[in-house]
Amino acid sequence: MKPLRVGVVGCGEIAQIMHLPYLAELPRFEIGALCDLSPTVVEAMGERYGVADRYTDYRELVSQDDLDIVAILTLDHFDVARAAIDAGKHVFVEKPLCFSITEAQELVTLARQQGVLLMVGYMKCYDPGFEYAANYMQGMTDVRKIHLQDLTGVFDAHLPLYDLVRGSDIPQEAVTAQRSRIQESIVGTLGPEAAEHADVFRKLLMLCTHDFAVLRSAFGMPSAVLFSDLTDDWGITAVLDYTAGCRCVFEVGSWPKYPWFHEHLVAFGRDEIVTVAFAPPFVKNAPTTVQIERSDVGQYVKSDVVISHEEAFKREWSHFADCIATGSTPRTDGTGAVQDIELAVEIVRAIPRLAPDPLPALA
Repeated sequence: MKPLRVGVVGCGEIAQIMHLPYLAELPRFEIGALCDLSPTVVEAMGERYGVADRYTDYRELVSQDDLDIVAILTLDHFDVARAAIDAGKHVFVEKPLCFSITEAQELVTLARQQGVLLMVGYMKCYDPGFEYAANYMQGMTDVRKIHLQDLTGVFDAHLPLYDLVRGSDIPQEAVTAQRSRIQESIVGTLGPEAAEHADVFRKLLMLCTHDFAVLRSAFGMPSAVLFSDLTDDWGITAVLDYTAGCRCVFEVGSWPKYPWFHEHLVAFGRDEIVTVAFAPPFVKNAPTTVQIERSDVGQYVKSDVVISHEEAFKREWSHFADCIATGSTPRTDGTGAVQDIELAVEIVRAIPRLAPDPLPALA
């Protein structure tokens, strides 16, 4: 079968560590074009992967006729995704899909109208350990409490593992315009009453939509946000309401001195407790482990399970190829991503408003 030709927009860290190597490795794909705002980066990746068609303007890439898929690995995705869908390409978008509910909904509608597939890169949903645990959790009896904790540390501890190319030649006006557009999208989504938490919302989408997708895959969408509050500059503790009296405590934050990631999902059932300990996201083939605690004839039994060392990033691309071949909807489609943005909005809106600055003392 002829491989699917992929045009990659955004050749930065996650592209170099995960996406480009697996697209080059998997026989069902072929890298057909590359685009990055940095000429240095796009030229280096073009040489590394033997790709002749190289661009610094995404509009040139999406107009390339022989591409089947556009992979969008940039910071801001909306304009690139819309252009790619308009051009009749299937689209793979790294999370978050957008910084705006309206824009995300527009992409979902446009993809449906154009008859192309839109898949969001929630790679944790394709982690074999999580897949096993999610299936197990769905069969548990009387789950009353869910705990998801995502405490990130330094974001460069993995860098010695990889030979990354950085570019210092990105036009500053492009960076400024991108940041302004993101801020405008966020403020428009949150509304004036919550705009003071725009930075919190941006970080929540960029770092934690994976967690929303994981919760949604295992337990469905919560019915309400019962509580939400900032625990530091942007860390959040929230309580989410599920049916039948079940609550989820959702904790996220970043403490830069940690040289590791601490991400756990725990389901407390009547008869057993199941814990998923996610592997560091930038370390290839590190296994996610599952711990099952239960009672057996009055005795406490704990089992630690390692399902597979398969890499989730690689498995999500194989899933996308399957969907294109069969015409089926990706498990992490745009509709679910819209729900994740909506949940992020509700969590941020539930944060108590910042106290106003005190009035200056009268002379």
